[in-house]
Amino acid sequence: MKAKKLAVVLTSIFLSACSVEDPYETGPTESQQAEQTEQDKQQNESLQWQINIADTFNNNVIDATVVIAGNTYQSNSSGVIAIPTLKPGNYSISVFKEGFEPLLTTVQVTSTNTQLNLRLVAKPEGAITLFFAGDTMFGRRYMDPSLTTMGNSVPDVEGALIRAGSAAQNAVEITRYLKPLVEHADFSSVNLETPILDTPTSVHPTKEFAFFSLPETLQGLTEIGVDYVALGNNHVYDYLQPGLEDTVKYVSEAGLLYSGVGNNNTEAYAPLITSVKGFSLGLVSATSITGDDNPINYIAEEQKGGAADLTQSQQATSAVEQAIAQSDYAIAQLHGGDEYSYAPTRYISNRFNLLSELKPDLLIAHHPHVAQGFSLQNETPVLLGLGNFVFEQNRIETLLGVAVTLEVMPNATPKTTRARAYPIYLEDYQPKLVTGFLSDYLMRRLGEFSQGGVSVIPRTGYAEIDFYNSRAPNLVKTAQISLSAGQHIVDLREFVPSNAFLTKVSSSGSASLKLGRDLMLFGDFEDWDNDDTFGEVSRWENDSENITPCLTGARSGKQAMCLVRTQFDNRPLRMPFKHTIRTMPITPNESTLLAYHDMSLYGYNKGMNAGALDVELSITTSEDNLLFSEQTIRLAEPGEYNWRKFEYSFSLPDDTNTLGPEQLPARAVKLTFIHSPPDDGEATLILDDLALISWQKDISLSDNVWQSNAIHGLDFLRVTTQQDVTLSFEFSAFD
Repeated sequence: MKAKKLAVVLTSIFLSACSVEDPYETGPTESQQAEQTEQDKQQNESLQWQINIADTFNNNVIDATVVIAGNTYQSNSSGVIAIPTLKPGNYSISVFKEGFEPLLTTVQVTSTNTQLNLRLVAKPEGAITLFFAGDTMFGRRYMDPSLTTMGNSVPDVEGALIRAGSAAQNAVEITRYLKPLVEHADFSSVNLETPILDTPTSVHPTKEFAFFSLPETLQGLTEIGVDYVALGNNHVYDYLQPGLEDTVKYVSEAGLLYSGVGNNNTEAYAPLITSVKGFSLGLVSATSITGDDNPINYIAEEQKGGAADLTQSQQATSAVEQAIAQSDYAIAQLHGGDEYSYAPTRYISNRFNLLSELKPDLLIAHHPHVAQGFSLQNETPVLLGLGNFVFEQNRIETLLGVAVTLEVMPNATPKTTRARAYPIYLEDYQPKLVTGFLSDYLMRRLGEFSQGGVSVIPRTGYAEIDFYNSRAPNLVKTAQISLSAGQHIVDLREFVPSNAFLTKVSSSGSASLKLGRDLMLFGDFEDWDNDDTFGEVSRWENDSENITPCLTGARSGKQAMCLVRTQFDNRPLRMPFKHTIRTMPITPNESTLLAYHDMSLYGYNKGMNAGALDVELSITTSEDNLLFSEQTIRLAEPGEYNWRKFEYSFSLPDDTNTLGPEQLPARAVKLTFIHSPPDDGEATLILDDLALISWQKDISLSDNVWQSNAIHGLDFLRVTTQQDVTLSFEFSAFD
């Protein structure tokens, strides 16, 4: 025993005297030092930037007002605004001029992009601008990130985005990046999918997900210019009749108009009639999510409060007919459809058909939490699904919503004369506007799933919607590749910018072709949103100082992700993707029960004395995180190499394989990239342009040619051939 104690003492003295270096505190590597130099250079960089403003006839627009980064400028006699100093970043730019439509665009300003050309469109005299956005709330994870549902207490958690004592200030901070989009509309609407309560006491006893927002948080809406909230949804009755009464009280006190709820069904169905610049709007709001599977449902009845019931066809049509008869422009907002669907499913499509026969001026849907497309049904413009506006879901498919502005002439035919769609990106629950790939990707997808000949034309940070004309894109690029016999993945992103899409394939021989869609979205490691921080990468776990976005050596775009190691650190360096990536339901379809199964993990890596690159891939259920399989796949051996691609293809288990009491099929993937330590010295691994591809659409060749002018968001092509072939591609985009 004494010998053991002595050994401990001597060891302690020896370590103290020698001051042995901590192997985990080796200082920055050479590559990290080089990267820091580039980061400092960008931080200190100041650009001269120019905006050129013209009308649709290419005439210079003089004295236009432009707001950027909180500063206001006026265009000179040449229609030019010269900004002497502007830091690199993403900026939302608002442009105003009497007689023209307001224009909002979000652009990325870098040393290679120092000039912007904007075109203003004349605004017809008497036209009004309407704004519509989707699901909105300020509760649950905004107040406590650990919550999935709420009860009869007010959360107040340190570090939460909303605290009870500063709720108004917090809510205003959450919505501040949306203000340029909303504030200049003549009338603005959102779907308020939450009761508004000061003191919760009556939570629904059997509802799986219930939540509320504090009254002060409504300032987050009024501050940016929201005028009206649709309340006909499946959450307005989460706190039963007391919660409904409080909601109406606090919404009214905040100065917000509403419809879709009442103490009985007569009140709930009653359209709101309001005047905007001398024209009257009629607004109906109702839900098809009735809650009839609970002892207490969510909808209003003859002697019970709740939301207007969209499933009651006669009453729903009567409400819309009243709005049409009593207003110049009648709008019906429908809360329904399958959650997490990318296009309308059977029942909500039935409601669109039913109500469009009455010829209201506009139909709008929300509830799936995923942005959908647009349609024209019985001459009525339809916003098929707006997705989230201010919401706090972690599912990756819910992070991109869409908001729409409409130019309306109530005395014209048609009354809706122009429309624009704006992507809404919820970054860690805070909504922001985006540009670049994120904007283009969403707009191409919305165009792909739009109906009735509606055209969606991607622009910089938004898209134009033409409800009445099916526009054809223009050829922008041709390309040719030669492939050996076998199976190959072709990355179509290599050939054209993100607003363009494949429209023609010609093959020199027989081949099987299938188009695929990236479900990861954030594998380019770029920053596209309009907040004050430029260069952030928030969808990956990169808290370690050895896993950082890097400007040095990016394969494409502005930055990649660098994973840096030394031989002193023998622990694997792990970089998980933050989100479970769920496979996409087969779209369009009547339900979301069937899903795509074939997938490929794809991307590019570069090694500078790099250790091995592996990926930990788990296949799970969509809900409950039940595990089907988990494996570690080697993507690259250790070594020194320039950019090269990796790919790993797999399929989700067949739907006959299920887990848990609810017999859930495989529907999701989790990914963690792993960089092993080098044998010696410093090791740098760079990743860029990663994708998780869902193979979705077969291409049928006719005389070895496929051609379609339809816009789409499919950026990968799988080629299977028994012989060597040469493929010729044509890519198109809209002017």
